[in-house]
Amino acid sequence: MPITEEPRYAGFVARMMEITSTQAPWHRRLWRSGTMQIARELLDESVRPGVREAAVSDQRTYLTHSLQADHGIADRGNCVRDTIKYIKPEITEMSHAWINLREHVDRMHDSYLRNWADAFDAPPTGNRPIDVEGAARRITAHILDAGMHKSSLYAWLRAIQADTSSSITTLGDFLRAADEMLRKPERVYTFCVPVETKPRFRIDALSAPGWMTSGETSDWKRRHAPKAPNTRHQGSFLLTAKAHDVNAAAEKVRSVISSLATKFQLGASNPIVVCPRMWSMEKNSEFPTQATNRIVSMRSFERLDRIQELAMLDYITNTLALVQPLRTSAPHIAVMSGWSAIESLMVGPSDDQDVVAAKRFSLIVAASMVRAELSWLSRSYAKAHDDAAALEMRGCDANIARARLFQMHACANPQIDLGIEVDNLALMRIRPVLANPRQEVEKITDILTREFTRLYRKRNMIVHGGQIHESNLHSISEVLAPLIGAGIDRVINVGLKTGVRPIELSAIAESRVHYLTPASESDPGNLLNLLEFA
Repeated sequence: MPITEEPRYAGFVARMMEITSTQAPWHRRLWRSGTMQIARELLDESVRPGVREAAVSDQRTYLTHSLQADHGIADRGNCVRDTIKYIKPEITEMSHAWINLREHVDRMHDSYLRNWADAFDAPPTGNRPIDVEGAARRITAHILDAGMHKSSLYAWLRAIQADTSSSITTLGDFLRAADEMLRKPERVYTFCVPVETKPRFRIDALSAPGWMTSGETSDWKRRHAPKAPNTRHQGSFLLTAKAHDVNAAAEKVRSVISSLATKFQLGASNPIVVCPRMWSMEKNSEFPTQATNRIVSMRSFERLDRIQELAMLDYITNTLALVQPLRTSAPHIAVMSGWSAIESLMVGPSDDQDVVAAKRFSLIVAASMVRAELSWLSRSYAKAHDDAAALEMRGCDANIARARLFQMHACANPQIDLGIEVDNLALMRIRPVLANPRQEVEKITDILTREFTRLYRKRNMIVHGGQIHESNLHSISEVLAPLIGAGIDRVINVGLKTGVRPIELSAIAESRVHYLTPASESDPGNLLNLLEFA
């Protein structure tokens, strides 16, 4: 039977499935890292040569806050509070504080999901109740950081909900099952990667191990992936990866393919071109050979009827060139291009530090996120209801006008039912923003600033330290890609409509935050005006 949720945890499974769905709107996806990932990054980055005190200090503060707010940490991090203070630049992996924190983090990671399971099973006490949204984000991030691919997590949850004979009937059962699954040894997965051009070297086991001729490739596919679509090829090579599931293994293989593709292109007089699809021995099906889960959407050109224009403003041309690799390139290229695009928009000649771009861009994304959610909820309400308010919303030509009407209606009606569980959860999340917009926008901006600052640090490690194989480069590029796209899209929208340039937009929005007013049943307030210009 499907997982049964207590009323106080209603919507938890639906929210996890929304977070991991490839169809989720950008503003409802995962946009923060897991607690254990934050802890690992402090350990890893504190021992890197040249790391700055300011960067380590930010990470110490972020980790301390994350531990205190996480039900998956048994003592809310009290046991490491003093130790964290001693993690500073020039510390080494042989330092007492570093080893001490590493041991604690290992044990915290080991018990994380079981602690959450116990927290869900425990009777309500009134002390630190579980927030469904925060729990869904933290637990999903942890499971993904631990090695399960989000598509596999979504498929597993969907299967559990559809299986009437499943033994997983509570949230505690699910989390213990997830913990057990992640404790199992990783499997070895094999992929056949076909190539479009015939290699000029001799293909045999001695001179080219791992390679197969065109005939051998066709035989391999008939044996291991007979139902997968055929593709024209001139041979192939085999790659293996260890992972908890085939989707996670495919991501690892795609990173290897990216490096090999560069070698094949630049190192051969007759470049070897990798086909867009590869075949899995274990899954008996095909997978893309390039990254597929990074969503970058910028529809302002189309919405403003400017897609056909052949000339563009210089800063838009530059930004599009920088952000283009974010969608399909290797994780390290995506990280570099994503930050470069942000920096090109948000940093001016008078700025001393590039990292200021993180906060400036975060405010634009936070304002866009709130606006996108209110637009979505207003459409949902107009679709689900036939009352006067819904009719008035359906009569609006512009999203922002409909969103303003919904703000007032939500303030006047505390018990709105949108008919869809995840929409009702989103409405619960947005109500505090309506009541105290300055505080909530600043809170969202602070969270996003920490994540974009992480992107900045990762970019520096790649550029200055050559660290291109960090395990979390894929996750951070995938998580932040939709946010980068949304923020740039808003910058482009404002620029095309009003001529306001990016830094001016950021500066004006930052000043407007101080003057935000709450919505009421008769006044939408000025929250949606943050990024609006006459």
